[in-house]
Amino acid sequence: MAGTLEGLPFCNIWVVDFEFTAPPGERPDPVCMVALELRSGRIVRHWRRELKSMTAPPFDTGPGTLVVAYYASAEVGCFLALGWPVPERILDLFAEFRAETNGTQTLAGNGLLGALAHYGLPAMGSEEKKDMRDLIIGGGPWSPPERKDILAYCESDVRALSRLLSRMVSILTGSTMRLGWALLRGRYMAAIARIEWNGTPLDTESLRRLNKYWEDIQLRLISGMDQDYSVFEGRSFRVDRFERYLIAQNIPWPRLETGRLALSDDVFRQQAKAYPVLSPLRELRHSLTGLRLNRLTVGRDGRNRTLLSPFASRTGRNQPSNAKFIFGPSVWLRCLIKPRRGYAVAYLDWKSQEFAIAAALSNDDALWGAYATGDPYLAFAVQAGLAPPDATLESHEDIRNACKQFVLGVQYGMSAKSLALNAGLHEAEARELLLRHKENFRRFWGWAEQNVNAALMGETLYTRFGWPIRLGFDGRANTRSFLNWPMQANGAEMMRLSCCEATEAGLTICAPIHDALLLEAPARDIDDQIRHLTDIMQRSSELVMGKGRTCGVDVEVVRYPDRHSDKRGKLMWCHVMALLDEIDN
Repeated sequence: MAGTLEGLPFCNIWVVDFEFTAPPGERPDPVCMVALELRSGRIVRHWRRELKSMTAPPFDTGPGTLVVAYYASAEVGCFLALGWPVPERILDLFAEFRAETNGTQTLAGNGLLGALAHYGLPAMGSEEKKDMRDLIIGGGPWSPPERKDILAYCESDVRALSRLLSRMVSILTGSTMRLGWALLRGRYMAAIARIEWNGTPLDTESLRRLNKYWEDIQLRLISGMDQDYSVFEGRSFRVDRFERYLIAQNIPWPRLETGRLALSDDVFRQQAKAYPVLSPLRELRHSLTGLRLNRLTVGRDGRNRTLLSPFASRTGRNQPSNAKFIFGPSVWLRCLIKPRRGYAVAYLDWKSQEFAIAAALSNDDALWGAYATGDPYLAFAVQAGLAPPDATLESHEDIRNACKQFVLGVQYGMSAKSLALNAGLHEAEARELLLRHKENFRRFWGWAEQNVNAALMGETLYTRFGWPIRLGFDGRANTRSFLNWPMQANGAEMMRLSCCEATEAGLTICAPIHDALLLEAPARDIDDQIRHLTDIMQRSSELVMGKGRTCGVDVEVVRYPDRHSDKRGKLMWCHVMALLDEIDN
């Protein structure tokens, strides 16, 4: 294979695979490792006891060695479990397969078997692979023949991954930039491993109580909160009653083609943003139908850990399970996040990230001018004549929030009708605002439409650091997705750069949350570490947006014994905990 690897400028190329166990919420526990050096053909195989006796891996992990894996965060997690130094150069063929196929349909998914099938390479049967995974996940003890089978299974994945690399190497070495982008994505997988290793500290006692009495709490929530809406009959949400409530409150509501009210949680979420009076009802419905508290994965150390699923979305953002990740369910549950004694957590998020990216990458000075005011949505309200020049968030909060929903909806390509519903406006008002937006920000609109047209003509769109998207081979396309993709995907690049630099600097990042990071530190150090992470996030934004433009960062700090909370869910949390105290008493 050496002849096919000439484009990879590394002295050693090790293909590595671990088998491990990891019960929900726990850190990985390595079972075995197989590694193959492609230039020399040297192979190493180690079982659990041998691995745990080694203070370093049986190969160099410095910059002259390339470590190749498939879903490398799993392998790096095993390095962390063993106390080994993390490889400096990682090539993750999962991330690169996702990059090569993003926007298209794959034959058999994005796992290793799917990638092998995509390139017509031989692989173990899916049933046989499942049987072996079940054997490993069972946790042992394993008999000598089973150990032999597990090592052989691990080696088969290494051999298969070597074949995949030989097929993809010409793509990866087509240019220096392409290989550099791949190594950056591999670096991010190492950052993800560190973040998954950290997890998020939770108030496990409150979670235990919530799980124990959840059914009783649900009944009492309906009894107490429905007094303001009168839309429930027993535990059932009555559409006819809700329709009467909307008419009485003069709240417009989207409908399906059948004429019935659209009642998905996404619709409720958007409507609650435009009409805050609906927020408690939305939280109540979400809590009654979609919330399974016992699915949050919490380790014995009281920390929420789950697979963060990097590169799973078309924009390259993470897609962790909403049921297992503390930031996935209803926002009121974020109040379970509580630092340990002597510690603090800080929630740092980029200010109006999508707006800033749109302004910077489109080179629209008017749009950037609105961002530079510190509140681009209020600035647009002033530009559109909806608020006076001296308006503030306090004096015109409702108008500012409506404009926020409108501007974000514009970036998603919503129609005037959808914009009106999203922002709580009449359709005629939304049409007028849309015209003003196009007049005020002509350069942005030209750039956005150029992106959409290029994608529809079959060109590949790229982020600043090479995450691509292309029109699927079936010819179907959602114009709106291409309109917003540059903002979302470059926001993901911003996140990846920050996670890499922050975790490599030794900062404890507990979770990435769309456009935010959760930092943990000893209470005495939290302020210094916030300044450090803020600098990292602003540098990352400048690298993505260019021209010396940076995205501001907001910070919320929680010190023990306080808990994190989201203002959108604080009322619900207090209500639920009061009910819980009633039940306990």
